[in-house]
Amino acid sequence: MDKTIIIQPESGLQYDWKAIAANPSGHHEPQMDLVAYKALYTNKIAQARARGLEPVLVSLPIMDEDRYFASVTRGMSMQERKNVLYWLGGKTERLRNLHALYNLSLFRLASTQCVHLIDITSPMLESAHYEQLLEQDGVTLSREGQALVENVLSTFSSRFGLLAG
Repeated sequence: MDKTIIIQPESGLQYDWKAIAANPSGHHEPQMDLVAYKALYTNKIAQARARGLEPVLVSLPIMDEDRYFASVTRGMSMQERKNVLYWLGGKTERLRNLHALYNLSLFRLASTQCVHLIDITSPMLESAHYEQLLEQDGVTLSREGQALVENVLSTFSSRFGLLAG
């Protein structure tokens, strides 16, 4: 059976940061919550199988919470930045934890749906200078990051005859 790679490089880090800055004590949902995220992948898996393809998921790339925080709060006043940090529980680490939560959901989904998962997270974390794998926004892959991911995907593609999906 032919395989197809399913990649959704975004996690649940897309929030209305201005709304959070304006009301840090309020309840704020990401643009795609974890339930919708899992449903999106479950639907993509079902679509691939309906086309007679074996789906293969790809884990999320790493992220740098401090650079991401700086990126999403760029242009905000010092008070607004403090408000966003307050909403995060006082630590930018919360961003990394949220990202990890979405990534872990992919591993669990791969297990429950009985599909292969290509782990690009681990090779990125194993890099001696993993911060160089990301652009200044803390989530976009740099050229080095893209090259690493392409190498991992190429290794799996040549080994298992995968088709990009």
